[in-house]
Amino acid sequence: MKINNDRLLDEVVLAKEYFQSNWEQWKQEETTRDVIISSEEKWLRLFGHVKENHIAAPNLIKIVEYAFCLPGTSAPVERVFSLMNNAWTEDRGLMKESTVKGLMTCKINIGLACEDFYNKIKNRKNFLKKSPSQ
Repeated sequence: MKINNDRLLDEVVLAKEYFQSNWEQWKQEETTRDVIISSEEKWLRLFGHVKENHIAAPNLIKIVEYAFCLPGTSAPVERVFSLMNNAWTEDRGLMKESTVKGLMTCKINIGLACEDFYNKIKNRKNFLKKSPSQ
């Protein structure tokens, strides 16, 4: 990601001024509607303002978009490893990686135990067919 630091400073100052000028209005809005305006919503409002007024802020936009792509915690990844360790036990240690991957895909995306998933799809012939691209 290429950032122009000189332009970024100007963009950050612009964002700070925007946030300061709208802060009281947002507090009023939160009180009136009895909701909290998320930081993501505040950034979206800033970017809407930037776009409507044809203000260039490419460096700031890149950084904020990148920051919002990062997960807040590692809990989802830790959950996957926990599920994998439960499935790939010493007794099942001879399973191929592709089998474990299939089990994890089903477990994480479908949320059913293997037997329940089997019972759900066993009579669905179209579901069990391979796709033409495989």
